[in-house]
Amino acid sequence: MTAVLLAHELTHLIAEAKRKNNDLKTASEKSLHDLKSLPSTSEQQLAADLSRRATFIDPFLIACETANIRYASSGVICLQRLVISKGLPPTRLKETLDAFNACADLGLDVQLKILQALPSLIQNYTSELKDELLAGALQLCASLQSAKAQTISGVAAATLQQLVSAVFEKVVDEDRRGATVPATKELPGDDGPIRLRPAAYDAYRMFRDLVLAAEERPTKFVQLSALSPSSSLELILSALNANARLFVSHPELSTIIGSNLLPAVSRPLSEKTSFGLTIRALRLLDILLARYFTRYLDEFEIVLGLLTHNLDFDPAVPWRRVAAMEVLRNFVNRGNSMIDAYIAYDGSNNGKPVVQDLLSTFVRLSSEKPAAIGLGRQSSVPTRSRETREPGSDQTTFEAATGMAGLIGSALGVAEASVPGISPHWSTPKTACLDQLDKTEAPALPETYVYAMVLECLNSLSDSLARIVLPLTVLHEKADARPSDNETEAGQQARRPVNIARSQSFRQRAIPINPLSVEDGDGIDRVRAVAGLIDKCWPAFLATSSTFLNATLDEQFYRNLIKAYQRFTQVAGLLRLTTPRDALMTTLGRSAVPPHVLNAAMAEEARVSGAGTDSPRVFSNSKALLSVDSLVSHVSTLSTERDRRSSVDSTSPMLSTRNLLCLRALLNLAIALGPTLDSAFNVIVDILRQADMILSSSVSQQLLRRGSIVKGDDSPAAVHAFSAEVAAVESAASRLLESTAEYPNDAFMAVVKAFVRLLGARPAETPSSPRTEYFSPPATPTLNQRNFSGLQGISTLAEMQARDYQFVLPKLGVLSRMNVARFVTYEAKESGWQSIVDELTQIASAPSKPSEARRIATTVLCDVIGECIAIEIDEYDGQQANMQGRALAALLNIVDGVYVEDGELTATDLEVHGHVISAVRMIMDHSGDSLTTGWLSIIATLSTAFERTENQAFETHSDTNMRILWGAISSDLVDAQIGRVAFGTAQLICSDFLAVCPLVFMPSLLELLHRFTLQNEDLNMSLTTVTIILAVAEYLSNEQATRRMGELAADLEDSEDIIADAQTFAKARRPAQLLLLMFQLRATVRDTQKEVRNAAYQTICNILRNRDEQLGPSGWNLLVRNICFGVAADDVLRYTSAGEDTEATQALDKQGDEDISTQILNGIAELMAQHMDVLGQMKRLPSLWEMLLVRLESYLDCESHVLNAAAYAALAKILAQVPVGSGAWTTPVYRTISLWLKRPPEVSDERLEKQDNQAAYTAYMDTVTELHRLAKDSLNAPQTRKLIDNIYHCVQGSNGPKYAGDVNSMSTLQSKAILLLESIDTSHEDLLSSLIVTASEMTLLHHKTAQSPGNTLGPTFIALSTHGMKWLVTLIDRPQAEHLASSALLRAIHALQQIVQSKYIVPAKCKGTYLWQQATTSALKVAKPVLQAADQLDDDAARIALWEAVVEIVVSTVQGHGLNTISDQKSIEEDEQFDIERLEQWKTKLLPGIGRPDLPVGLRTLLVQGLFDASIIHRIEPGEVPETPHSPLSGLYNLRQPRVKRVPFSLRERMSYVCFEELIALATCQEDSPEHVNLAQAAAPLLILRLAIPIRAYITDHPLRGHWPQPLSELEELLFTFEKIKEVRLHPRAFAVDPVAGRRGGSDAHVHLLYPLLVKALAVAGSKWCGSEEVFGPLQAVLEAIMPVA
Repeated sequence: MTAVLLAHELTHLIAEAKRKNNDLKTASEKSLHDLKSLPSTSEQQLAADLSRRATFIDPFLIACETANIRYASSGVICLQRLVISKGLPPTRLKETLDAFNACADLGLDVQLKILQALPSLIQNYTSELKDELLAGALQLCASLQSAKAQTISGVAAATLQQLVSAVFEKVVDEDRRGATVPATKELPGDDGPIRLRPAAYDAYRMFRDLVLAAEERPTKFVQLSALSPSSSLELILSALNANARLFVSHPELSTIIGSNLLPAVSRPLSEKTSFGLTIRALRLLDILLARYFTRYLDEFEIVLGLLTHNLDFDPAVPWRRVAAMEVLRNFVNRGNSMIDAYIAYDGSNNGKPVVQDLLSTFVRLSSEKPAAIGLGRQSSVPTRSRETREPGSDQTTFEAATGMAGLIGSALGVAEASVPGISPHWSTPKTACLDQLDKTEAPALPETYVYAMVLECLNSLSDSLARIVLPLTVLHEKADARPSDNETEAGQQARRPVNIARSQSFRQRAIPINPLSVEDGDGIDRVRAVAGLIDKCWPAFLATSSTFLNATLDEQFYRNLIKAYQRFTQVAGLLRLTTPRDALMTTLGRSAVPPHVLNAAMAEEARVSGAGTDSPRVFSNSKALLSVDSLVSHVSTLSTERDRRSSVDSTSPMLSTRNLLCLRALLNLAIALGPTLDSAFNVIVDILRQADMILSSSVSQQLLRRGSIVKGDDSPAAVHAFSAEVAAVESAASRLLESTAEYPNDAFMAVVKAFVRLLGARPAETPSSPRTEYFSPPATPTLNQRNFSGLQGISTLAEMQARDYQFVLPKLGVLSRMNVARFVTYEAKESGWQSIVDELTQIASAPSKPSEARRIATTVLCDVIGECIAIEIDEYDGQQANMQGRALAALLNIVDGVYVEDGELTATDLEVHGHVISAVRMIMDHSGDSLTTGWLSIIATLSTAFERTENQAFETHSDTNMRILWGAISSDLVDAQIGRVAFGTAQLICSDFLAVCPLVFMPSLLELLHRFTLQNEDLNMSLTTVTIILAVAEYLSNEQATRRMGELAADLEDSEDIIADAQTFAKARRPAQLLLLMFQLRATVRDTQKEVRNAAYQTICNILRNRDEQLGPSGWNLLVRNICFGVAADDVLRYTSAGEDTEATQALDKQGDEDISTQILNGIAELMAQHMDVLGQMKRLPSLWEMLLVRLESYLDCESHVLNAAAYAALAKILAQVPVGSGAWTTPVYRTISLWLKRPPEVSDERLEKQDNQAAYTAYMDTVTELHRLAKDSLNAPQTRKLIDNIYHCVQGSNGPKYAGDVNSMSTLQSKAILLLESIDTSHEDLLSSLIVTASEMTLLHHKTAQSPGNTLGPTFIALSTHGMKWLVTLIDRPQAEHLASSALLRAIHALQQIVQSKYIVPAKCKGTYLWQQATTSALKVAKPVLQAADQLDDDAARIALWEAVVEIVVSTVQGHGLNTISDQKSIEEDEQFDIERLEQWKTKLLPGIGRPDLPVGLRTLLVQGLFDASIIHRIEPGEVPETPHSPLSGLYNLRQPRVKRVPFSLRERMSYVCFEELIALATCQEDSPEHVNLAQAAAPLLILRLAIPIRAYITDHPLRGHWPQPLSELEELLFTFEKIKEVRLHPRAFAVDPVAGRRGGSDAHVHLLYPLLVKALAVAGSKWCGSEEVFGPLQAVLEAIMPVA
């Protein structure tokens, strides 16, 4: 690109100079030729080649010298290009600069090219450009800056600045190279000659010339006559800003500043110069003040004085004081400049008060135009603040919500003023005056700009002071981190340590170090200077700040002012400058609560009080200063307030957010200076109290007024915005109170006294030390006359109001919680504990105090006590224990104080009481495991949940020494809710902290638990307490304690009052405590309701059950006798004392009691059964057993089957574990047998139908089973018979199971009875007979029950009867049966006969078999042994009776009594078949023995008569059969009355024919033995009669039928008879004894007897009228067969 450009320009020059300038043309052609001859490789190579050809630039120099624009333009362009590319030969730099100077006036383009070349010239030819060459370049640029063209002038100015900067950069580079560049020049200096290197020398001469040019003096190095002073100042400023270190390190430059520059820039302060020059001079002065103030103190003293003087208002040039103020503002803003100035001037000997004058000038400035700054009674917001902002800005929104805009006199926001005031929107220009370099004339500046800068100066001054002092007031080992304003209390509490390692130094660290007390230190001089400045200047600072605190300020300015004020006051306080500190705090307090606002609030409160309206409370939040919720909640009452009050004083002054900001600042000061304030802390308390009164008395009015002025939807927003500032104050107040934790004791006591003095409605005490008037409480306010102190404090009221309690008590609570470690570490009086606790206790327990105050005091005290106990101080366990005792005693004192007062309990009393109980619960939750003392106080406090029977329930000797009078404490709860909380606490103690509770207090804890078990109104509480007691018992009954129970038993063996003695021993012995607990459980079983009684008793059993091995025989004896048997004795008394109740009530009560009684007896039985080994080791076992039997017998006396069952079940359970053959149990077993035999379960008749006796009889049976097991070898016969009888009566009298539960299987009772009876030894004949009788009775139980009316739900005894018959066979069918008593056998046979006889009357079936079938089978089995036994009898009557009984069974077998009730023909046929088969078996059993001569005829007659009756197929009419004792043959031919109606045949037809044939068989037997002959003689008459009956019926009935056929069954019977008549061959002596037969003998004797009837029948059969061939033929055949005989 360079080669092309150069070639083009050279070609152009050749063309232009062809005829006009031959030298230019020749030089150009030569240079063009040289250019073309160079190799075109790169730009760098081309530039290097050209720089070595010195003649190459000749045409360009000639072109510039021609002064012809056409030639010069091309020449400048090429030279500029060569400079940039570094192709210009260095040897021709001067000629180049001359060429540029020659063309400097040729035109705009040429000038711009020259200016573009100069920076590159300096950059590319640094080493060559020096001395005159440098001066020429600077002069060229300066000359171009004076060009008329603004563009050239501006570019030249910038270029000149570049050149100047490049010069100084060369110096920096030269300094960096150091020794490699030798010094060439030497200048005189204050400390000797100054040697300079070339670049430094050039810079020195250039800077000197710039300063001379600024003073419009002749220059020496660079001709700068064309450069204006303003431009010179700008170049100087630029050089100073860019090379600050260089000017410091080069004394030659600093010398120029002090000797030349400083006077030059100070001159505009005393002379009237132009605006631009003055501004530039002051800008330089501002920098010089910042960098060289300490070096040129004398010069700057004059400067500061001039600046201060210029602050006086000059209407002609108002901008001058603004500019001066900006310089002063910057000076004050710079770190420690003000401190340095004070040290140099005000603080030095004979020094001028420069700083004091400056601050005094601020005072004059602040007050010179009150209207301009909007000065009033309190700060307000400028009116134009909102107008000048965008509607959507955050600040505008905030002001709209807080009442800062559009509302005059807003209570929640800040009032607006109609004056402009001070605001960054119009009080601060967009560009500072010192920055307006482009202006030649002063612009219009805001009127309040200077006041805004005064505020900035105050802020910067306080910040400078704080930066010096504050770091020196704290120790550097640990920083005390404070929580931020927005931290919640919960978060602070979460960080609060529970375990604190005690250190004495932490109290000392709380006191800020006074830097003035440090003798040696790096900054001690500055600290003293700060102290001196504050001491001399605080009035001016206070005056200035006070003015602006009441001015109209924008939010930003006001907040900055408060911060500055706070810092200044804090520094004064840290330096222990009490006078300025107190004065500043007083003023800040007046700004927080302005006097006119306080007066208005007091007047408002007086008016409201007169109207009887309570003011809404604001200071009711115990956590912080103000309650935001309380403010917001009043919004809902807005409409009500508006309706009730028709007019509101809208101009009434109220607290604003700015007042709260001041209050917050005051609180922050108190936080920072707290330990040093001493009695001045009263200021803080009084201001807080004033704010409390104002806000609490006027919130409703504020909200109402806002509702009437602002639109309704804005009102809640305004309240919330106001509450934001309230929240900030809350945080500050909280942090203030928290900070007291690090105070020393004396400082903390001062804080406590500041609050406590407000309680009690008493005037403040006169201090022993002097104090300012604003520390004393003011007098009572009135509307007409008020007496205010310096702080305008609230009056001391003659009588304390609720507001005062609500204000003070929460603060005391926070103070106490923050100082828990102090209370634990130090003594009560020294730490303030005594003062706080006494005050709070007196308020909490006094009924005369306001209810809300009592609640707050209680809450505060409980919380503090909880934290005091929760804290742990490792190094001082003893002090911690003392603190626990004091704290817990304080809780008890609260409740005790409530109940000591006479009168009815109020709701507040109960609330206080409940809160204390809840506090105890919280203490146990958090600190129960660390409690070492105070346990009795805890138990006593919990006992207050119960009513007192006497006024005095405790004997207190000290905080840790007291006694509970349990006799004065009932079991009735004071309040259900209090009782539940107390119970929960007791439950917690017993579940988690028993191991911590000292041994001596355990009896009191047991007494407390016992009262909780007696709560009939709260079943859950009682039951849970019983469960708790079990856990306590487990704790008390450890292995060591239970093993020592034997020792206790020995000590109590001869005791007359064992409970009293146990209470005495319980103070030091765990076994006694366990025994005492058991006695209390016994009382619980006695006195409480059913569920609790059961639970308590089960607990007793569990305790004994779990410690069986450790208790030993003596311990067991002690506990079982006094507890278990005692419980039973108490329980029995409930039955004996219930006789006066009505029957219905008695039944209900007894039912409930019987359940518990069952549990009691069962528990005793289980315990004794499970610990049989222990019982066996007891020496007094017989007496213990006797006591048990006495208790059981007392239950039996109650005549209740439930109790009977329980008693015998218990007895059986115990006996079941007794080993057989144990000698220790011999006597108890005999005694038990006696009881069992004489006391079977019995009840009165009235209750017989109401109670189920199955359980009682079963238990009774279990008992005898165990007794029989243990004593079966020693039981005598009478006892055994009695035993058998009792067993049978139990089975017979049982009324279970219900609903046929024993049909197929026996009931439990029946089974046990049978098993026991079967196990009885039958070797004794009497016992066997008794068993047979019993078995016989049991077989008949079902029949007796079934036949008795009304017994449909009870037991059926079917299975028992079945088993009884089988057992009966077993009893009889044995070898010794022949020796059995006949009566027993007879009873057995009769029992079986009754069952067989009633086969269809009582058709019972067991497992598919009918009872009568089982009876028949059993009878067959016992028939032989019974008949054998009968034959052995000597008594004929008994023998005959047995035979008759057996025959009756046979007769019952062939008969079917009650057959008409059966409709199932199949069943009948099966039964018939069964009987036929059994009849065949009977034949083998009875025949022919029954025919023996020694047996009476009646016995055989009974048998054949039975067979005859069973053989009847069709019913016979009365009189057809002769009655006994007539012979069956008498009236053989008598015919009855004929009957036409068909007679039904027998349902057991087969059995009838079988019996018919059996009669024939007996009568036709041909053996001649006496037995057979006797049987034949007994059967033959009845056989003849049986054969005659169907023939007579045919003869009588058939003629009436005519031709109707005879019924088939009758025809079959008649034909069967005909056949048998033909076949029968009677025994020859069959009728030998029959009187009617006439001793007719022979085998055909029956033919002769029946022949007349046969003849008549033949006539009927052959009759034409009624004859029938089916009869006639067979009958004829019969006659033909017997004709020979006949």
